[in-house]
Amino acid sequence: MTNRVLTTVGKVAETPYYFEKVYVNIYTMEELCYVLYENAFLIDKDILDKKLVEWIDKECGLTDLARNLYMLVNTNALPGAFVGTILEYVGYYNADEIEKVESILRMNVSMNVFEKWKAKADFLYENRHYYLALKEYERVLSGIDDEETELRSRIYNNMGVTCMALCLYDSAVDYFKKAYEINNDEKAFRHMLTVERLRLPESEYIKLIADSEDAYRMSIPIEGELEELKAEFDASDKAKHLKSLFELKDQKDAALYYEEILAMTGELKEEYRDIALENGDI
Repeated sequence: MTNRVLTTVGKVAETPYYFEKVYVNIYTMEELCYVLYENAFLIDKDILDKKLVEWIDKECGLTDLARNLYMLVNTNALPGAFVGTILEYVGYYNADEIEKVESILRMNVSMNVFEKWKAKADFLYENRHYYLALKEYERVLSGIDDEETELRSRIYNNMGVTCMALCLYDSAVDYFKKAYEINNDEKAFRHMLTVERLRLPESEYIKLIADSEDAYRMSIPIEGELEELKAEFDASDKAKHLKSLFELKDQKDAALYYEEILAMTGELKEEYRDIALENGDI
């Protein structure tokens, strides 16, 4: 987040507003903005609450803002308009961040509770809160029926992508396999192969794709991505550095050579993992 204000807009409330959906007491408008932003996926029409507007008016002393909010409540406005009005007035978030929240709230209108939970997990992933995202995905899985095959497959796939981001490759493979087994999702299968390419010795990976016609077919674009990455590497400063390292291999600095090689190998795997993540479904 950027462009944080350093002063409080309005007064600090003597009596807090209790935000029931997240079980928290709020004393300032900045705290309210933070809660609205971080919990956008939980917000629905209930946010148009006259008690909240009255709290903003009486406790925070923002009568002009409250007047606009009362009008939105009385005209049964959309949650995005209500929340956006608060965020813009306080200035705690910039225009792009406010648009993100309003977009989420527009999307919420047509979503059921499980889809909202999944959207929240996707939001956490996109903001690099990977462990929290996994917990939210697990929450959705625990609440939906086995017959919800498409949603279950999407969730397992996204859990796999999240584990890739955490370099938990064994778990990622398990989740991608589950996603594929539910409805033969080729994307999940390809993601699984990508992880196997990252974690298996080359001989084992070759054996894996040789035993399956589908695996061999889907491995071709994966190898293409690797070739592109290799070409970029060959033209980079890292390649020049690697060439200089070879001169150390048979000298007294051999230990430094192996240390540098391991570090560089790890970086290349990270770069390829990032390319794979860009092709994920989240």
